[in-house]
Amino acid sequence: MAPIRPGLVWRIVALVLAVTLTGLAQEAATDLGAKKKQRLKDDAADFWIYDDIEAGYAKAKAGGKPLLVSFRCVP
Repeated sequence: MAPIRPGLVWRIVALVLAVTLTGLAQEAATDLGAKKKQRLKDDAADFWIYDDIEAGYAKAKAGGKPLLVSFRCVP
């Protein structure tokens, strides 16, 4: 059986580590995005309507006021 080259072992270790860290970082970013979105909803729940255009139309019509629709990316 041929001996294993040390350089090959380190490349495999680096590849496994990179894949693992990438997965963990993606999971953390997804969780952080959900927390930010929930915090925005909690902070402005009394006067903003999020993710429900029909409720926005109904509230604007009932109050006799225009509707402002904002498309934005929450950082």
